[in-house]
This record gives sequence, C-alpha cells and structure tokens, in this order.
Amino acid sequence: DMKAAIKDFTKAIELNPKYTLAYNNRGNAKKNLGDYEGAAFDYTKAIEINPNNELAYNNRANARYELLDYKAAISDYNMAIAINPNYLQAYHNRGSARNNLGNYKGAVSDFSKAIIIQPRDAASYYNRGSIRSKGMLDIKNAIVDFNQAINLDPNYYQSYNNRGNAKKRIGDFNGAIHDFNKAILINPKYAIAYYNRGVSRHELGNQPGACSDYSLAIEIANLELSQWIQLQTQHWCEKNLVPNTN
Repeated sequence: DMKAAIKDFTKAIELNPKYTLAYNNRGNAKKNLGDYEGAAFDYTKAIEINPNNELAYNNRANARYELLDYKAAISDYNMAIAINPNYLQAYHNRGSARNNLGNYKGAVSDFSKAIIIQPRDAASYYNRGSIRSKGMLDIKNAIVDFNQAINLDPNYYQSYNNRGNAKKRIGDFNGAIHDFNKAILINPKYAIAYYNRGVSRHELGNQPGACSDYSLAIEIANLELSQWIQLQTQHWCEKNLVPNTN
C-alpha cells in the first residue's frame, strides 16, 4: 500500500528531518504511484542532506527520465557515476537517456562500460545491440551482441526478436524467421514477434503465412499496437484484419 507507506515515511521525516533514507523511500513510493515530480522533490531533499548519495541522484534521474527531461536525467546520472564509477545501473540508465536523445555513440559507450563492470550482464549486450542495430545501423556488431545476450540468457526472447530484426535488415529472412520462431516459442504472447515474422514471410513471398502472423499479432496485441499493426498490414492481406478492441 504505497499511500500508507508515504504516510509512514512522512511521520519518520517529522520525527527526524535529516532522515535521508526516509526521503529516498518516500520518493520511491511516490514514483510507484506515478507522482514523478513529488518523487524528484524527495530525492532532492535526500541529496541536500547527503550530497554524496549516489542512489538519490540515480533515483532523481529516473524520475526526471519519466518526465521526459532526459538532459536533466543525464546530469544526475553523471553525478551518480562520479560518486560511484562502478554504478552499473546508472550506466544502464544514462545509456537509455542518451539513446532517447539520439546520442547513440554515448549510449553504446555507457553499455560498453556496464559490460566491463559486469561481463555476464545479458541486458547490457541486448541494449548495446539494440542501439547498434537501430540507431547506428552497425548490424554485424549488433548481431554479435545479441548472440552474447542469448548465450548468457537462453530465454531472453527480446534478444531473439531483435536479432531477427537485424538479420531482416541485411536480407537474411530465413535466419530472421528462425529467431522470431524462437522468441514466440519462449513467449507465445509476444505480439511484435508475430508481426516481424509476418514481414519476413512476406519478403519471401509467403503471403498466407504473413497474413496469418499479422492476424495473430493483432489478436494478441494491446489496442494501440493492434491498431498500428492493422494500419501497417491491411493493404497486404485479402481479408480485412480487425484490431483487438480489448
């Protein structure tokens, strides 16, 4: 019960206005309720009490990230990393913020640093590969990263999906389909993998298979994604594809 937790942390702060952890935890509770501005306020108070609190900087950055203030978020991630140069999550988070601002080289650098800190962190390879594939069009190295993510976590279905997309970009549609099949096998409700497999099947001239995948994707996806898939695919299929209305 986040609202009850906020009341408890507020009482703790009233008893001890210098209670850094109470501000941080109240900020976490507010963030979980979607009150990102309120969360940022509490993290700021924690920082004022203890300017060397890397956790509070990272948390405030996360709140600012949710408010789409990526530049301010990066400034806070910088501070967290300056205090703790081995702060793995801060590199992850700053890499994501840099990616959102189109600073792909900076984002790749952050995930590369995360890999140095924790070489067996599959998410770092996945994120670096995703940026290399989409942002930098460095398909060869992107595939290498997805391979490593899968080696570390064989059930990482998003890595199979993104490796499939990378293969699709270089015209390896059969290889892409193999990866989308694997992603779907691991997570049968992963709608975007059905769509991506449909695109690859279409490129190979398998129109019935493509339309079948599009239909499955539309059925499984949430409303927004379902409508987008229908918009992308309805002109390719003979029958009218009706979006999910759930």
